[in-house]
Amino acid sequence: MPGEDAGARVTGTRTEDRLRSYLRERRDEVLEFARELIRTPSPNPPGDERAVADLVTARLADLGVTGVERVGATPERPNLIVRIPGVGGGPKLMLSGHLDTKPAGDLRAWKTDPWDPVLDEGNLIGLGSGDMKAALAAMVYALGGIEAVGPPAGDLVAVFTADEEAGSLLGSKWMADNGLLEADVALIGEPSGIEREWESIHLVSRGAALFKVRITGTQMHSSISDRIEGINATVQMARLIDRMDRDLESYLTYEPHPLCPTGPTVNVGVMAEAGVFYGVYPGNAEFACDIRTLPGMGEQQMIDDINRFLTAAMTEQPDLRAELVWELMVPATEISADEPLVPILRETTSQVLGHQPRLDAFPGATDAPHFQLTAGIPCVAAFGPGMLPRAHSPNEYLSADSVAQAAQIYGLAALRYLGGD
Repeated sequence: MPGEDAGARVTGTRTEDRLRSYLRERRDEVLEFARELIRTPSPNPPGDERAVADLVTARLADLGVTGVERVGATPERPNLIVRIPGVGGGPKLMLSGHLDTKPAGDLRAWKTDPWDPVLDEGNLIGLGSGDMKAALAAMVYALGGIEAVGPPAGDLVAVFTADEEAGSLLGSKWMADNGLLEADVALIGEPSGIEREWESIHLVSRGAALFKVRITGTQMHSSISDRIEGINATVQMARLIDRMDRDLESYLTYEPHPLCPTGPTVNVGVMAEAGVFYGVYPGNAEFACDIRTLPGMGEQQMIDDINRFLTAAMTEQPDLRAELVWELMVPATEISADEPLVPILRETTSQVLGHQPRLDAFPGATDAPHFQLTAGIPCVAAFGPGMLPRAHSPNEYLSADSVAQAAQIYGLAALRYLGGD
């Protein structure tokens, strides 16, 4: 497997050597477990993580890890908290991944069954392969390895969450709000590649502002639109979408960030709805937008900026009636490159794979805000197998080798951070 020799050439403590051996001997097993996780559907919506949570719990027990607590707002939406206590005197590390996936979408666009994990030309194909059932499998086996070689000085905790793909309200947010999360630092195993796998350690989790714009026009019989003046809400929406796509970013207030050189990402019209039926001149329309925000961008300022844009548009076009319908904003987070876990991850990855990942910002949002801003746990927003452009897409895949590589990276990094002989 690529990168395995690079890891084998490094001599660490006897405990590290035993952990490497444990995980190398199970590299085929961890890949097969990733396939089992893919075979266990957990699409969200509708959202039901019970079966995959059962599978994770059972495999942990097989590996000798029995400290598993199941918590959740409802039985259908379980979160798992896994604890391996240390012998004392060390820090507490949290590994985390989510149990759910996006829906498969248009099945005609898939070349294979989304829930039949296929190995093809060195790749593992299946729904959630990269986002993020491969990382779940790797973390489970890393936990098994730590349990097998003996407890480190610090405590190792794994949090496997529900509902991440639909906003985390029943997952990390619910856990943080209820005081169930505690650690000195957290690592989320989201796919960290954009152009290649294991490309970056993401110190920033960009935020997400979600909102709709509602347009009011004149609903009437469409046969008389050339005789009686009216406002076509659909046409007004189309014009405003075009203007917003071109101009909204220039209205946003933010400070440039070195890890986000392109600034915030504005996505206009991610959903749209208008009209009633043939024969009806459309009196209402609305469209949805999402903005991926940078650290420091606040919710009220964002609302003010968007309203300023809408006011300018309505001033220039008096027949436009547009109203902001605010949904929610998940703030961005950032962890310092000086956090001790970060150089450990870079060093460990270099030893396992033969290259050192750069430091970067995760383009999307993760569970990091709930861990960091609510629970007070500094959080590496994303570092895991797979590539983000393949996530949420038909024929999702990742390198099959990366599953075992991830288990090595997570296990060795955890052992070094927590302290062991």
